[in-house]
Amino acid sequence: MEIELVRTTSSVGESCLHLQLTPAYRRDIFRNEEVKNLTKVYFMEKAKKLNICITAMDVGPDHFHAFITDWKKYSVEKLANELKGFTSYMMRKHHKQLFIDKLWGKKFWSEGYFYRTVGIVTREAVEFYIKHSQKKHWQAVDYYYYKDKQQKLLATFN
Repeated sequence: MEIELVRTTSSVGESCLHLQLTPAYRRDIFRNEEVKNLTKVYFMEKAKKLNICITAMDVGPDHFHAFITDWKKYSVEKLANELKGFTSYMMRKHHKQLFIDKLWGKKFWSEGYFYRTVGIVTREAVEFYIKHSQKKHWQAVDYYYYKDKQQKLLATFN
């Protein structure tokens, strides 16, 4: 995965973010392929409006992962709230019948979210993490897979 440095009139850099969202009550609403696909579509639609780039995205039965780049105009909180708010509104307004048995009221997402800002990583590392992180978080992911996947050092850019 090649992520280019973002250049503005006063800065050069990168802003990469791993964001994980969880449906309300940690329900497994994403077992339904239509719910999964529609949520991805609305997520991408809002990302385009915010002028951010979704580099990778995948869904487990009860959580949603996105690798986001070029998001420096927003705080993590603002970005998460914008993405959650839009997808929640659109899913509840247009597709509530797909998950009414699992979610109720005005909730689609849980209140919180997980985030981690990250540096340049290889495409293989991101794909491996998203593929293998569908298990419960306390189950170990093979650390040795990542051991040889070195991030670029700051000196690389000099």
